[in-house]
Amino acid sequence: MNTTSDISASEHTGITLVRRFVDEILNAGRFDLLTEIVHPDYRYEGPGGERLDGPDELALLLAGYRAGFSDFHVSITSEIHDGDRVAATMTMTGTHDGEFDGVPPTGRRIDIPVAVFSTVAGGRIVAEREFYDTGTLLAQLGLGNDESGPAS
Repeated sequence: MNTTSDISASEHTGITLVRRFVDEILNAGRFDLLTEIVHPDYRYEGPGGERLDGPDELALLLAGYRAGFSDFHVSITSEIHDGDRVAATMTMTGTHDGEFDGVPPTGRRIDIPVAVFSTVAGGRIVAEREFYDTGTLLAQLGLGNDESGPAS
């Protein structure tokens, strides 16, 4: 694992981009910065195999989260890097006070652990793979199955 003093210029760029993505785009809703931080050939793979191509599709996904959770916030809890790759664990929180993914507001809070693996090329994030337990998200929204197991 690399330490801060061992970070090369490209690795520093990767960590800086991931932090900017979280702070300025996810948390502040600055979608106007997407083309500065995210590569035009950006690819995303999310929970359940969800796939997105390009900054425009990403903007739609993120707008859905921000519309469904007016206090949507992501905190980086740890990060490591290796060359042009950054892995980060995060916590996603918010109050479900707007429609989200077709679900009317429940007023419930979410607090979901997330892992994101990012690849940087040409000074921008070119690919990300995100993992979180959708069953936990549904359960926290009050939409999961009974206590016999997580929602599918």
